[in-house]
Amino acid sequence: MTPPKKPERIARGRPVRSSQQVADMRAHIAACALKLFLREGYQAISMRRLAREAGCTAMTLYRYYDSKFDILGALWAEVFARLFDDLNRAAAAERNPKARLKAVALNYVTYWLEHRDHYFMVFMSGGVSQTDVTGFVSSNETLARFDLLGETLHAALGGDVDAENLEHKSQLLACMLNGIAHTLITIGGYPWADPEKLVRQGINGLLAG
Repeated sequence: MTPPKKPERIARGRPVRSSQQVADMRAHIAACALKLFLREGYQAISMRRLAREAGCTAMTLYRYYDSKFDILGALWAEVFARLFDDLNRAAAAERNPKARLKAVALNYVTYWLEHRDHYFMVFMSGGVSQTDVTGFVSSNETLARFDLLGETLHAALGGDVDAENLEHKSQLLACMLNGIAHTLITIGGYPWADPEKLVRQGINGLLAG
C-alpha cells in the first residue's frame, strides 16, 4: 500500500515586494524625512524617530535605506533633478548662446529663491560631514548634471577658450550663482538689487574677463 503523501509545507516569511512597492515605500519614507528635516533639522532626527513618522519599525527602515544620510542624499538627488530639469527647459528655449547662458544662470538662482526650504536642506543641513557632502557632489550623476553650466558657458564664449580657462570660468560661474542665491536667501534685510540684474552683470563680467 502506497503511503499517503505528506502535505506540502507552506513557505512562510516576509512576502516579496514588487519593484513598484519598493519604490513607493522609499518615496513614502523620503517624504516623511523631508517633513521632519525641514521642521526639526537633519541633525535632530534619529532613524527611530523617522520610523515612527513613517509608520514602520526601524528595522523596516533599514531595508530601504542604509543610513539617515542615505535618505538625505536621495532627497538631494531629487532636488537637483528638478532643478536641472528646469535649467534644461530654459536652455532649450533660447537659441542665442549668450542669451541661453543668462537664462540658465537666472533660472538657477530663481529656483533656490522659490524653493528656500530645498536650499536650506541641501546647503545648510547641520550634522552632515564634509566627507558625505564631497561624496555626493563628486558622484558621476551630480557632476553630469553640472556639465550643463560648463557646456552653456563654453558655447557663450564662442568655443574660443582652452580647457583650463574654461574649467576656471565654470567654477567661477558656479560660485557666483550660489553666492547670489545664498546672499539673497540668508540676508533678507538688505535692499539688494533685482536678482536678474545681479545675474546679468555677473555673466557680462564673466564673458568679458
